[in-house]
Amino acid sequence: MNDIQLIVNGADVRTDSRDLASLLDHRHRSIFANIKRYESELSALGIVRFEIARLKTERLGDREQSFALLNEDQCYFVLTLMRNNDCVVAAKLKLVQAFRDARSQLAARDIARVDGKAVRVAETGAISDLVSYAKARGSKSADMYFANVTKMTNKLLGIESGQRDSLDARKLNDIAILERIVANAISDGISAGMDYKDVYQLAKARCSMVLPAIGITNR
Repeated sequence: MNDIQLIVNGADVRTDSRDLASLLDHRHRSIFANIKRYESELSALGIVRFEIARLKTERLGDREQSFALLNEDQCYFVLTLMRNNDCVVAAKLKLVQAFRDARSQLAARDIARVDGKAVRVAETGAISDLVSYAKARGSKSADMYFANVTKMTNKLLGIESGQRDSLDARKLNDIAILERIVANAISDGISAGMDYKDVYQLAKARCSMVLPAIGITNR
C-alpha cells in the first residue's frame, strides 16, 4: 500500500483523489464517480476542488483526467461510503496519521512565524541603526541595507525571493537564527566604531560561519 501524499496550501490541507484511490487499491474511476455522485454532501464539508490533468499514453495518446482535491472531512466521508476490509481500515489509519502530522507541522510553522516576527523587529531596529550610522559617515545609499540584509540571509539559506510565506517551521527558525546574528553583529560593529561597510561584512561573515551548525553547506 502506498503512503498518502497531502497537498498543503497555507492552512488548507488536501489529498488528491488519485492518491486516495491508490491508497485504497481501487480504480480512480470508481472513487471519482462516488465523489461526483455525493458532491452536494461533500460540499457541505467545504469546497470540493475539481482539477483536470493532461496525460500522455502510448495507446490512446493525450487525454484528460478529472480528479478532486479533498479536505480531511471529505476524505473521511468518502471512506464511509466503502465497506470496511483490511485495506480500507489500513487506509483510514494512514489518513488519520497523515492529516494529524500535517496539522502538527502547520502549528509548528505558525509558532515559528510568531517568534520570527519578534526577531525581525529586533533586526529591523538594528538595521535602522546601521542606516543612521552609515548616513552620518557620508553614505548616500544607506537605505539599501534593509533590502541587502534580507537578500543576504535569503541567499545564505537558499530561499528564493517571495518564498518566505510558504516556508516550514524549520526554515523559519533558520531565518530567525540569522536575523539574531545580524542584529548582534550590527550592534557590535557600531559599538566598536567600525566602518559601516565593514559592519555589514561582519554580519555576513558571522551568518556564514553558523551555517554548518544548522545543517547548511556550500552557500
